[in-house]
Amino acid sequence: MNHRAGYLYLAGLVSFVAPTGIQTVLFPWLVVVLLQETPERLGLAQMSLQAPIMFLIIAGGILADRFNRAHILSICHLLAAVPPLVLSVVIAREGLSYGHLIAYGISIGLLTAFVQPARDGMLSEIAGTGLQRAVTLVMGLSFGGQLIGFVAGGLADSVGPVFLLQLQAVIIASGAFVLYPLSRVTEQKEKPHRLVAQDTGFWIGLRLVRESFVMRPVTLFVFLMSFMYGGAYAVLVPLMARDVFAGGAEELAQCFIAFVLGTVTMTLILVSRPEIKRPMNAMLHGLVVGGACLVFGSLASDLIWFLVAIFAWGMCGTIPMSMSRSIIQSAAPGDYRARVLAVYSLANLGGMPLGAAYWGFIAGYWGPQETMWIVAGTMASIVLLYRGLRARQGPPELQSSTG
Repeated sequence: MNHRAGYLYLAGLVSFVAPTGIQTVLFPWLVVVLLQETPERLGLAQMSLQAPIMFLIIAGGILADRFNRAHILSICHLLAAVPPLVLSVVIAREGLSYGHLIAYGISIGLLTAFVQPARDGMLSEIAGTGLQRAVTLVMGLSFGGQLIGFVAGGLADSVGPVFLLQLQAVIIASGAFVLYPLSRVTEQKEKPHRLVAQDTGFWIGLRLVRESFVMRPVTLFVFLMSFMYGGAYAVLVPLMARDVFAGGAEELAQCFIAFVLGTVTMTLILVSRPEIKRPMNAMLHGLVVGGACLVFGSLASDLIWFLVAIFAWGMCGTIPMSMSRSIIQSAAPGDYRARVLAVYSLANLGGMPLGAAYWGFIAGYWGPQETMWIVAGTMASIVLLYRGLRARQGPPELQSSTG
């Protein structure tokens, strides 16, 4: 790895994930604490952050393959500083409305759809032969940057949202100046072919997934996982913090920190142990135990026990996501692996915004604690349905995993 380029890349990464961590806490806090909105409107607000990514990430990948990725990242970082700055002015003038938050969510989601593919594509150029070590380092810094952002977001009750939004804008804008020098390191040139020609690769990947007895159910499973885990996480955690534990930004930040620490813990466990021989079984077990964690969390009478449940839920959610990616990597034809992974990523991204809207409406009718039981029951039903279908028609599952 070119050390100077590597340091610049990592600094640019932190300048994006740390403000995202602030936003993860601050955005739902603005919706449910400051505006005291309903669960339904929280679900739609969280959907506004994620839905643009689902619709535009393929276009973002095409753009990243055609133009200099450092230029794309620099421009997106500068543009991403505008929504929090505008929102801080609106709040300072005491004019914040639900519509402002929806506009903020859509604009941030649009920009994230172009940042993510450009950043991922640049990593392999900078890392060279040290890609595995670089990926591990990127994961560690991503988690660390998120946690720092969570802690900062948890100060919203004491320092106020205006300061945090301005801090978010300054940090993310600084990334533009850090990343721009990398344009001399990344060598890709503008390519004359049309975007449509590139886009056909996605449809090839979709056809391969649809026709594969292994990849089709796993990809559907990933979508459902994103729908239930991601959607429920985005909506039920803020509602539990507000409605059950009478908490504010600090309690909300603690919940998000507990979940991420759970994912980090399980990631370390999976990396350190031998490969799992039956990854599909591990996925199903993770889903069932994750549902049990939700039931336990819904019964918690004290925040500390809810945090324990959220930590365990994060651990359980990591297992199916890790195993599913390993199965897809193993089953995809070598020449088409990137296209198949694009379909996998879209399934992973697509479930969360739909799940956020859906579980928001369910929580508005039943309440957050009862909705956690419904999510857990849905997870158990999916496992039973899969087991029944496999018993009738399925060949043996893929027997190895790279974990």
